[in-house]
Formats: sequence, structure tokens, C-alpha cells
Amino acid sequence: MQTCVVRRAGRGDVGAIVGLWREMWDFHTPYDARFDATPAADVAMARWIEMNLESERSAVFVAEEAGGAPAGYCLAMILENFPGLAAQFYGRVSEIAVRRRREGVGTRLLEEAHAWLRARNVPYVEVDVSTRNPVARAFWRKRGYGDFLERLRLELR
Repeated sequence: MQTCVVRRAGRGDVGAIVGLWREMWDFHTPYDARFDATPAADVAMARWIEMNLESERSAVFVAEEAGGAPAGYCLAMILENFPGLAAQFYGRVSEIAVRRRREGVGTRLLEEAHAWLRARNVPYVEVDVSTRNPVARAFWRKRGYGDFLERLRLELR
């Protein structure tokens, strides 16, 4: 496992986070062209991260290599369930991205996100993963995530 420091992100990290997000997004696109992003995607992502940095129901974590180089990031959030369910809130890992895979950085980021959610008494956490991306599916399953819902999609054009 690579030695890295995981900490809460700040406004000064937004540019590096957007760069990591772009690498992750570009990694997904060959698996499924529906992940093709617009030219404005980086600007939208910067705004999304800034919004989540300010939210009490979100936590953005960054992993740094020795020397402070960004190695990855993770966005965790607390969402509210339908009022008829016993669990009022649940956790969601919106995204996780690492510069290099299979070095333990993603696991460290996820552990930090899980700890943050547990400290807020969140009973469970969900994540979306592309069915066409075997690398991502293996990562999440190795960390104990399993089938819950199946999201189906119909292309209308």
C-alpha cells in the first residue's frame, strides 16, 4: 500500500480534484460512451465540489503523496430517504478517483469516508458503479459492497 496522507479537502484543492475527476471520467468513457462529457464538465465539476465543501452533509477527502502531490479524492454525502423508510438518512459515495490504481489509495479514501459516515450514525452507504466497468465493479465488491437495486436505462434517441 502506498504511503499517503488523507485529509479533508479545502477550496485550494478544487483544481487538483477536478483534474483527478477528469482522469477518472476519461477512464470510464471507453467502457461506455454514455459517459462522454461536455466541454463545460470541468467547470461544472469545480462548482459541484465547491458546493459540497460548504455542505454539512458532505465531506470531500483528498489523498496526498509525500511532497503533497494529489493522489486521489473521495466525495461522501449524507442523503435523505423517502419518509416511509425506517432509516431516515443514508450515505452515498458520489465518486472516488485515484491517480494510480492498485496502490491502496482508493481504499484509504474509502475508509475515511466510511469513518465520517459512521461518526454521523449513518446506517449504510450506497454507490453507483457502471456495469460495463469491470475494474470499478471489482474495487467495490472487494470492499464489501453488493447488489441492492438494479438501475435500468432506455435510450430515447
